[in-house]
Amino acid sequence: MVRQKTKEYPKILVVDDEPDITASFQSFFGRRGFSVNTTASGKDALDIIKTSKPDLVFLDLTLEEMNGKEVLKKLREYDKNTKVIIVTGHTIDSENEEKEFNLLGISAYLNKPLILDDLVTIVESVLGNKFSAKDFEKYRYVKRIERPISSVVHKLRNILGNMRNECEVFLLNKKDGIYNDKSQEELAAMSEDIIKNAIKTVDQALEVFDGIKEEK
Repeated sequence: MVRQKTKEYPKILVVDDEPDITASFQSFFGRRGFSVNTTASGKDALDIIKTSKPDLVFLDLTLEEMNGKEVLKKLREYDKNTKVIIVTGHTIDSENEEKEFNLLGISAYLNKPLILDDLVTIVESVLGNKFSAKDFEKYRYVKRIERPISSVVHKLRNILGNMRNECEVFLLNKKDGIYNDKSQEELAAMSEDIIKNAIKTVDQALEVFDGIKEEK
């Protein structure tokens, strides 16, 4: 009797010290057939990579104790193959830093906040090795001199992206039955909280625009 091979799901490690981000990644990719592990520690991330050998690592740069760049340098001392996507609010400010990341073998450099739906295509492309050089440039870091990212645009992306992800996670949880044990009153209260947060988010975005007018 021939045993069928157990299906192996792609493994993702998310290294980020923001609980909302790790929870969103774990929830979103977990439902799409990925095995997702998370940690807020760069040192722990290196241990996890050695033992579990993830197919892909999402790595934040601004970690405590050991930052993302240090983690990547340590990793590349003994592992040249694990695919790493940098996900951060940090912007590359110089060509030297750009070259340094390139030499460390990152697969992509993505700025927060991220649209989760867009990540599926990126992840499948990275893991499936289906990119042409031209396509790959869409997901790599963008040179500041070619496409400057103003602080205003970056702030708005953060504000609106976080609101979108919060709403999306709630809807996915509801659709997948995670809230089946909640009463209608509890669901209404949760929805009300999300709506209140959305209103605050819109107010924050309007304040940013008001700031632009004042500067002019």
